[in-house]
Amino acid sequence: MRKILAWRGIESAIFDFDMKILTENNIAFFDILFLFCYACLNEGKLANQTTIQGDNYDICYAVFLFEDIAGRGMFVNKIIVTAICALPLAMCALAAGQSEIEKFDPAMACDHTVVSNGVKWIDGRLLPIEGRAFDDVEHYYDRLPANVTTNVNRGVRSMKHHTAGMQFRFSTDSKTLHFRWVPYKTELAMDHMPATGVSGIDVYRQTPDGKWRYVKTGRIKDSKKGGSLSIPWVPGTPCLVNLPLYNGIRSFALGIDEKASVKELPARRSGVLKPVVFYGTSITHGGCCSRPGMAFPSILGRRLDVPIVNLGFSGSGKGEFEMSEHISRIDASCYVVDCLANMTIDNVSARYEKFVRNLRAKRPGVPIVIAESCDVYCGNSPSEESRKVKRWRNEFVRTLHEKLVAEGWSDLYLLPGACQLSDDYEGTVDGSHPNDWGMMFMADAFGDVVKKALKLK
Repeated sequence: MRKILAWRGIESAIFDFDMKILTENNIAFFDILFLFCYACLNEGKLANQTTIQGDNYDICYAVFLFEDIAGRGMFVNKIIVTAICALPLAMCALAAGQSEIEKFDPAMACDHTVVSNGVKWIDGRLLPIEGRAFDDVEHYYDRLPANVTTNVNRGVRSMKHHTAGMQFRFSTDSKTLHFRWVPYKTELAMDHMPATGVSGIDVYRQTPDGKWRYVKTGRIKDSKKGGSLSIPWVPGTPCLVNLPLYNGIRSFALGIDEKASVKELPARRSGVLKPVVFYGTSITHGGCCSRPGMAFPSILGRRLDVPIVNLGFSGSGKGEFEMSEHISRIDASCYVVDCLANMTIDNVSARYEKFVRNLRAKRPGVPIVIAESCDVYCGNSPSEESRKVKRWRNEFVRTLHEKLVAEGWSDLYLLPGACQLSDDYEGTVDGSHPNDWGMMFMADAFGDVVKKALKLK
C-alpha cells in the first residue's frame, strides 16, 4: 500500500512539504538531508520534485512515496522519521529566512513569505480565499474532505482535487501583481476546453460601484514549470483571482512590492456572508468555458455579490447520500442541486429525494434550489430514448417539488430547464457543454432563482 509522507514544518505526520528559498550555504546541507531522508525511508522513492525558478526565487516541492512492506516483516515509524527530518528542515529554513523576517509586513510574517529582488512572494495558503469549504483535506486546495469514501463514485474522489470555484479576494497597495502557480495534474487542456479554462487563472478588479471587471488571464504551457502572470495594479483596488476549473493547484504564490501588504476585503455589500453551494455536473464544474471566471456559478457570485462553493463534478454528480452528508457540513446561505444530467432513472428514484431531505434535515431553514436538466442539446437529443429519460427526470423533480411544498416545506425553489440556455443554438461548444455565451444564460437563470431564495433586492 502506497502512502504519502511530506513535511509542512512539524504540524503533522502527513502533509505537503513547501521549502523556502535557501542560501547557497544551505544548499549542500539540503542535498545531504534529502539523501538522509531517503535512507531513513529505506524503500523511499522520490516521486516528484518541481522547482520554479525566476529572480533567484526557488520553491522546491518534494513528495516521498514509500512502500508499506509490513508483509516482509519491515516497519517504518513515520513519527520518528518525521521528527528526525522535520527538525533540521525547519532549522535550515530558519537560517535561510531569519535575516529577512523583519522586512515583512507584520500581518504576513511567516515561513511562507519570501522577499526576492524587490518582490515579496506570499504563499497562497496565506491569502484570503473563498470556495474552499473544508479544512480536513488531503491537499490544501481540495474541494472535499479527505474522508470521502468509496460510497461516492470514483470521479468525485478524483476531481475533488480540482479548484473550481475557488478564488482569492484581497486588496493591496502594491503597484504590480505577480502570480505563479503549479497545477495538480499534467493534462492542461481538453479537446473542447482550452488550457486557460482547465488550468489557467483569471484576474478581476472591483470598481468603486462594487462591480467586478475582468483584467487578465494567466496562461500556462508547461505543467512542470507552472504558469505565471504579471500585471500593473492601481494600489488599493480590490482584486479577485479565480483558480483553475478542471485542474488543481499544487502551489500558488502572489508577488507584490516589497513594502506593500495584502488585506482581506470588507464584508460584502449584499450582506450575504455564507456561501451559495452548488452541487452538480460538468456544467456546474465549468465545462466548457474559456477561463475560470466564466463558469456560471462564478458569474452569479460576482453579479449578486455572494460567496460561492462549486461542487460540480464532471460526469459524476450522481446524488449519493454521502455527498449530501458532506455538503450539509457547509454552513450555506443556499443550496443549489443540479445533478440530474448525470443520474440514471434508477439513481433518481433511489437517491434524489433522500438527498434533498437530508440537506433540509441537517440545515433546516436554508433555502434549497432544485433544478431540472437544461436542454443542453438545444432540442436535438441524439435519440428518442435519451429525450424520454430527460423528460422523466424533469417530471420527477417537478412532482417532488409539489410533494414537498404540500408537506409544508418553505424556501424550496424549482428551476425549470427550458430557461437555462439560449434559444439561438449558439450556447455550447459541442451541443452539450456551454461556451461563454451559454454560461451567461445559465448565470441569468440560476441568478434569478438564487436571488429570490436569498431575498435580495
